[in-house]
Amino acid sequence: MIIACLPGASSAAARSLSSPSPDKQSSLSRRAQLVEANIIAVQAYQIMLARKAGSAPSVCYPETVPDAATLQKLVEHQKSLLAEPTAQVVQWANQAHNTFDPSKDLEPLLNAGLTLSPDLPVNVFTRYLETEAPGQPREKIRSVANLYQTVLELERDGDLLQDLYRFYIALKLPVYVGQLGLPGSDADFLAAAHKLAGKSCASPVDLSVPAWQIAGRKIWNWGEKNLHIRDRNTVAKELLAEPKIAKLIPAMKAMPAEKIAIIGHSFTMDQHWSSPSSFVPIVTTMFAQENPRVQFRQWSAGGLTYSRAYRNYYADTLAWKPDVVLLVLTDRGPADEEALKAMAKGFRAAGARVLMFDDVEDPITPGEPTPPQTDALAKGLGVEILPARAILDAAPNHASFPCMDGIHRTEPYHRLMAYLWLKAVLATR
Repeated sequence: MIIACLPGASSAAARSLSSPSPDKQSSLSRRAQLVEANIIAVQAYQIMLARKAGSAPSVCYPETVPDAATLQKLVEHQKSLLAEPTAQVVQWANQAHNTFDPSKDLEPLLNAGLTLSPDLPVNVFTRYLETEAPGQPREKIRSVANLYQTVLELERDGDLLQDLYRFYIALKLPVYVGQLGLPGSDADFLAAAHKLAGKSCASPVDLSVPAWQIAGRKIWNWGEKNLHIRDRNTVAKELLAEPKIAKLIPAMKAMPAEKIAIIGHSFTMDQHWSSPSSFVPIVTTMFAQENPRVQFRQWSAGGLTYSRAYRNYYADTLAWKPDVVLLVLTDRGPADEEALKAMAKGFRAAGARVLMFDDVEDPITPGEPTPPQTDALAKGLGVEILPARAILDAAPNHASFPCMDGIHRTEPYHRLMAYLWLKAVLATR
């Protein structure tokens, strides 16, 4: 865990803001109350992170009060609040007939008395948005600030953050800065990051310029994805209209029923923040539209290696009885190579064709096997190696493929890989 000890925090660090008092609560709109409750709960969790990391106690992250049990209860109240039927929460927020009980989770969060320093990242970002998007209702500023507050943690991107998106979208609150009229290029996020870095108190999360910039890109991309502005469906529709893919549609429609399994790491996952979707779900969506007889099923996890894939997914994949299996996995050494051998032999013995791309530009740690080494082993096992690396390298827009973290890949990469994967699928018959 990174402790960002940042100079230049404002003199407001000596002041503190508590969670809203009962009188203050009554002046907040119901939507604002829901947002503030979530901010309080995330702060409770981050106080626990700060204590776990052994950071020096401060007004931002106190050492002993509230105690751990109290903080954990606040975290559990948030989980319960976000699990409420959103239709009923929306009805309550609209002061219409509803079954939502605010005394169960909302009021305990609002009445927690938790100190919220002006120099917490969520409050620093609130002030930034108030300056950059003047005139916006406070709950609209704070809903976006709460998402930034959460995404900076990194570890709850896949669960809590996505629950917050669902919650705020149902409430018709903004979920990314574009809805507040702000621009969203990488350069825009970098400029914002320079304004934000160094303004907060020491924190259990990274608050460097790169961290703020990546947070901006994540919140924007996930916002558009969750609002279905840019997601797997929009990209699939666009690609199907491109001439080089449109001419493949008759071949797609002519394919007989087939079961295609994919076992892959984050480069194959729909939910990742670096792109509206990845090449695997994009092609799956294209076939769902053009020829649903061709079935796709995906097993995936971030950083997935051959050995972990063998332990966690091989048996289930084999039981599905696929006709074709695509492996997009990481080889870190002997254990992974043994797992590759076992999976390749097992799938082929069951009658499946096993495919791998020669290199998907997955960064390699020094000392790990190179893609050509893994490819040579796989080829000897009867795995079909699909060309990708030379085509990727030759792409005119290749420089745009890496995303901010230097690991994952942006939409242009996934559009090209979707074309290569589509052609590979069509070549399986």
